[in-house]
Amino acid sequence: MKTSQKKRLIPINSNVRQIIKNDFRTPLYAQLADLIRSDITKGTLKKGDILQTEMELGEVYSVSRITVRRALSILVEEGMIYRKKGRGTFVKQDKLIRQAPGLLGIHEEIRASGSRPTTKLLSFAIEDNPPTEIKNSLGLDDKEKAVKIERSIFADNEIIGMTIAHIPLRIWDKIGLSFKRLQNQSLYRILGKNGFKLYEAEETIEVIRADRKIAKQLDVSRGFPLFYLKRTVYTKEGIPIECGLNLFRADKYKFKLHHWRPVEFQKD
Repeated sequence: MKTSQKKRLIPINSNVRQIIKNDFRTPLYAQLADLIRSDITKGTLKKGDILQTEMELGEVYSVSRITVRRALSILVEEGMIYRKKGRGTFVKQDKLIRQAPGLLGIHEEIRASGSRPTTKLLSFAIEDNPPTEIKNSLGLDDKEKAVKIERSIFADNEIIGMTIAHIPLRIWDKIGLSFKRLQNQSLYRILGKNGFKLYEAEETIEVIRADRKIAKQLDVSRGFPLFYLKRTVYTKEGIPIECGLNLFRADKYKFKLHHWRPVEFQKD
């Protein structure tokens, strides 16, 4: 069966948005990377679209192939495009959107975005003495233990982040699930099916830089920006059942918030 291929795309208004050759503050390759990046973030270039060849881009913008190659390398490093040998340069997937407010697990978030979630178990351990931060979040006493589950998260087979879940051992023992069965399983679904239904959560969000170890795990460069989300989940009775420390690539994740004006500020 003959399959259709997407045509090579010229960045929008390429005949208008010319590179400024006498701008000594911004190198030509950086200007070209900015133009293509803008088309991707605006949605003019979408997931799966094929960019023009290096030669074609060079002709459009009147720059050398070396300049084009350096510009594309920046975008590859940022995770906005990827190359397939013999096939061309493609726009990567859209960012995963976190809708807030709303308490969803990462599997649910990825499915809601139209992608297919998969997870890879990196480690499973019982913590005899969890970190103080985890003890306080889960309300553990000095003798209580916790389960630590570390996983890589993928959307359509592209890594977007990693999660480290801490669950009180007394709760995990009631679930009775072997860690070998955690591959591609939703922890929130597992908790809910075993009597620990999620009701509310507290979450803090920071932006950090990837260290050498995390950069390698998330397939980014050292110093790459990451969203760091710390979340503690509670049942309707106020029982803390999970403390998650989550890291997501900033090029793969964004937030969409809906705000309400507080009543006290709505007065004339």
